Amino acid sequence: MNDLQQYFDNLQPRYYINEIASLGFTRLFRKMAVQKVKNYGNKRVLDLMSGQGENLEFIKAHNENTEIVALDFSSAMHRKLAATFKNKLSIQQIQTDFFESQIPDHSMDIILCSYGTKTIEEDQKPIFADRLSNIIDEKGEIIIVEFVKPKTKWRFSCVKWYIEVLVTKIFGNEFGKLFHYINKNKSLEDLKAQFLKNELSIISHKRYLDLIEILHVKRN
Repeated sequence: MNDLQQYFDNLQPRYYINEIASLGFTRLFRKMAVQKVKNYGNKRVLDLMSGQGENLEFIKAHNENTEIVALDFSSAMHRKLAATFKNKLSIQQIQTDFFESQIPDHSMDIILCSYGTKTIEEDQKPIFADRLSNIIDEKGEIIIVEFVKPKTKWRFSCVKWYIEVLVTKIFGNEFGKLFHYINKNKSLEDLKAQFLKNELSIISHKRYLDLIEILHVKRN
C-alpha cells in the first residue's frame, strides 16, 4: 500500500468533511458532470477513482441493464460504497490502482472521473488519457471534473488561505493537503490535448469559479 492509498483509507471515516469544507461546491459540480449524460439505461459505466460512490447518486435513468464498475485503490472507500449502494445498483467493485488495472479496451460506454486526476503525476497523464481513450467503445463518452489552480492572483491567494489556514485549523491537517494537489494542477488542458491527439471530440470544456473544470469528450 502506498502513501496515497493509506491517506485515503485513514481519511474515509471523515471524508464527508470534504463536502462541508467545499461549501457544497464539490457536490454541485459532481452532479453537473455526471448528469451531462442524460440516460444511463443499457450503458456500461466505469466510475473511476470512485471513492465512496458519490457519483452514483446522480446517475439518472438507469435500468437493470446498466452495468457499473467502481474502481478505486482504497479498501475503506470500497466498504463504504458497498454499504451505501449494494441494494440500489448493480456494481462490480475493483480495488486497485488504475494504472495496474486490466479494464479491457472498448468495454465501457461512459467513464466518470471526479476529483481524482489531480493526484496523477504529469508524466503519467498521457498514459492515463490513452488508456481512457482505449477503454471507451464506439461513441463512448468521458467526463472529468477536477479542482484546478486559479489563474487570478487574488483568487489563488484566497483559496490558499482558505484551505491551508482556515480548513486546516477547523478540520485538521489532512484536509489542508488538498491545496498541494490544486497548486500543481493548472488545468485539464493537457488531458484535453491528449484526447484530441487520440481523435476524440471535445463536447465541452469549461472552468467554473476559476477553481473547477469539467471536461466532456466523446469518440466519434
